[in-house]
This record gives sequence, C-alpha cells and structure tokens, in this order.
Amino acid sequence: MAFPLPARKPFNFAHLLTSTRLILIPFFLAAIESGRHQEGPLPAVVVTGLFLLICATDYYDGPVARALGLDSDVGKVLDNLADITFLLVTLTYLVHCAVVPWWIPTAIALAFSQYTIDSWLLSKKSVGVALVSNPIGHWAGILNYIFTGVAAAHATLHQQLLPALLYQIVLAFWFCYLLLAMGMRLRFFLHAQQRLAGNSE
Repeated sequence: MAFPLPARKPFNFAHLLTSTRLILIPFFLAAIESGRHQEGPLPAVVVTGLFLLICATDYYDGPVARALGLDSDVGKVLDNLADITFLLVTLTYLVHCAVVPWWIPTAIALAFSQYTIDSWLLSKKSVGVALVSNPIGHWAGILNYIFTGVAAAHATLHQQLLPALLYQIVLAFWFCYLLLAMGMRLRFFLHAQQRLAGNSE
C-alpha cells in the first residue's frame, strides 16, 4: 500500500551530508596508513583534504537542514552519532599506531556517554533523547576534531609534524580539557536538576 507523498520521510540532503562523514572514515584511515608506509607529501595532502571534507560535512549538515526546513531531532542524533563514530574509530586506529594514548578515546567515550545520559535524564522522556548542549561541551567537540586532525597528520608524516615534547603537551592539554568538560557538564547537570526540581514544586 502506497503512502501519500506528504507522509513519506525521505532520506534528505542533510542526512546525506551526515552519512558522508561515515562513508569517508575508511578512506581517511587508508590514507593515514598509506602515509605511514610512504615518503613524500602526497599522503599528507590526501589526509588533509579528506579531513577538511569531513569537517565540512559536520559544519554544514545543520545549517543545510535548517535552511531547507529539514531539521529534526533524528537529524541531531544522527549528527552526534556520526561525530562520535568518526572520532572513536579514528582514534582507536591511532592508538593501534602508537600515536595517541588509549586514555584519549576512553575520555571522549566517557564524555559522550555522560552527555547522552544526562540529556536523557533532563529530557524526562522515556523514548528519544533531547540532546542538551553547553558551551564547554561545544568547545570540547571542536577541540576533539582539531586534535584528531593533528594526530592523524602527525601519524601520516611519520610522527614528525610536531616536536615530540610539543606533541605530548598537546595530548596532555587535550586530556585535561576533556576532564574539565566532564566536570563542568556534571555541574551543569546538577544545576539543571535543581531548577527542574524547583519548577515542579
């Protein structure tokens, strides 16, 4: 039985942009691996180009959805899932390459879990998740992308993109900011819970 046209939910262009991020992951990892076994600038150029394209899909899927009137809660959840998949798959690979320590992707996974769980608790919904953002978490997400790109380029260039000491400082700053983001998120969640409790009285 065919549904009326207005009732259909097509896979819209914004969802296509989000999905492109997932499709590009294996190509991104293959380019990094190629660079680790080759000399010359070409693999680094390819990795940089793919990374910028991945970032572009992340940046533009939201504005495109809003401009075309296609924004939805489903799209926001898909966007977040695409982000965490890209970050964790890439960083797990970089852990395997001994370029990133295991505690970086672990901290990101914990931060994302915290974000998902407290958003669900704040939404007071049994079905679906209303994702609740805050400024610290927003900047943590941006830094996660930037530092993942730096780590990928560092791996591609045989770990010669940055001096060893500077690279270790970047990793330490990254981890400390993730801990700060989780601490601020917990504080944000507790204050939001207090406001909800006050409004319900």
